[in-house]
Amino acid sequence: MKSINKPVSVAIIFMLLIIAGCKKSFLEVSPPAAVEESNFFKTQLQADQALAAVYHVCQWGNINSGHTPMVGWAEAASDDAYSGGGSPSDAVGVKGIDQFDNTPNISFAATDGTYTSVWSIYFQGVARANVFLANIDKVDASTDYKNKTSAEAKFLRALFYFHLVRWFENVPLMTAPLINPDEYNQPQAAPQATLDQIAKDLTEAMQYLPKSTIKVNQAHATYWSASALLARVYLFCKGYYGTDLNAGGTVIDAAKIRTNLDEIINIGGFNLIPVYADIWKKASEMGSESVWEVSHSSLALLSGSTSNQFQAQGNYNVLYFAPRGIATLGFSNAVPTESLYQEFEVGDPRREATIKIINSTAQAGSTTFIRGWQHTGYFNNKYSQYDLEYKTPSGLNEINWAQNNREIRFSDVLLMASELNIGIDQTKADLYLNRVRTRAGLPNRVATIDNIRHERRVELGGEGVRYFDLLRYGLPYAKQMIDASSLIGPFYNGGGTFNAGQNTPAINYVMNWNAARKGHLPIPPSQVTLSNGVLKQNPGY
Repeated sequence: MKSINKPVSVAIIFMLLIIAGCKKSFLEVSPPAAVEESNFFKTQLQADQALAAVYHVCQWGNINSGHTPMVGWAEAASDDAYSGGGSPSDAVGVKGIDQFDNTPNISFAATDGTYTSVWSIYFQGVARANVFLANIDKVDASTDYKNKTSAEAKFLRALFYFHLVRWFENVPLMTAPLINPDEYNQPQAAPQATLDQIAKDLTEAMQYLPKSTIKVNQAHATYWSASALLARVYLFCKGYYGTDLNAGGTVIDAAKIRTNLDEIINIGGFNLIPVYADIWKKASEMGSESVWEVSHSSLALLSGSTSNQFQAQGNYNVLYFAPRGIATLGFSNAVPTESLYQEFEVGDPRREATIKIINSTAQAGSTTFIRGWQHTGYFNNKYSQYDLEYKTPSGLNEINWAQNNREIRFSDVLLMASELNIGIDQTKADLYLNRVRTRAGLPNRVATIDNIRHERRVELGGEGVRYFDLLRYGLPYAKQMIDASSLIGPFYNGGGTFNAGQNTPAINYVMNWNAARKGHLPIPPSQVTLSNGVLKQNPGY
């Protein structure tokens, strides 16, 4: 546990890891020339720099040379995508979450370093948030400033812990910096305790976050961001564990979440962008549909290796999704499945906006295109290297791609509200569902659980939402759907006559999801060892 919990001085945290902000990023601040623990957290500028360092973790997709862009990982874990990659030996960590088990040609290794990277990324985020919250009262600033920035730090801590509890389930719960050596080995908290703390952080954050758009709030979290995230946390908790949330003594139940979602819908000022495909254009960043969005930038241009991504501000998911061998280097990971392709109704424009067909050099627009492992002929079209308005004039495009991640969209809010109103206020449930379908030019439907599940899959495909929806729908359902994604499409198997490519045996398209592991990653064995056995391994490992 020392590797994540050993207290790091403020000097180290903010000398090494504060990145200068930019006009579309979290804060327009510059790192100081020198930082000492004795002189930090005194001025508002220093607090701004510290908060920017907390936000910066949201941009990370690679640390310790572990390629872990988490939208891509969540897609690969679901029925919407295979893990893909260059070969059976490439990125074996993400290959392990195809089925959470050994597969032909590929072994699932709990010791894979990428799992440690996921753990490290989000615990570093938690640590930064805790340091900020422990020191903000030292800053010479107004009470309003301290309240608002503390609320942002609590929102971010909640976000980081939500990632941790969904991926690892049993994690240490820390809400303050660990100072003394006897504090380093923290035991794991019950998942319910972690989820309740997330709810507490979000409800406390909502007291001081502004009811404004994220564009007006300069890419910082808002009241609406926290409220929508709380709804997502509630649905996961209720679906996976069957329990409500307890936010410091206040019960958060379905009625409360319905009220919150209605507030977002009715007075939040959000709306659906008329043309679905335009959502991922630069002009739509932090637009009318963005309730929470992670800002990425190319203004802090870096060259060198993709392993340096955590020092940059680019969107690493684009590199992950991109085809191999053309223009900007792509990894060909998280390739969409035929199962997802066929889920779309005839005439649904969202299919073309979500999935790009590339099965030849002509379709790739490049003679150097290479088919990868588990090639399906499909690629994520929402976070795409073909959107050249994000291409940088210099530096390494792969780590400087400036396309924002649309984390929670207004359509998701409408669908969550529709789901929670089924059988309670059916008129409202139908209205919210059909606002989403009308934008896609599709006929109205009655809001049922099955119809909501379908609509969420096609509306939010390629955005890292589906896997955690599957888990909250229940492990038997998750297994049923992931196993059903074995459906073979017309472009499957990477064999071809051009540019090598990877011939993928048919068996490697067949899913047999291991439900005994409950959809969670292993606790990194290195962390179990460092904790002297205080940390316990997850079931099934």
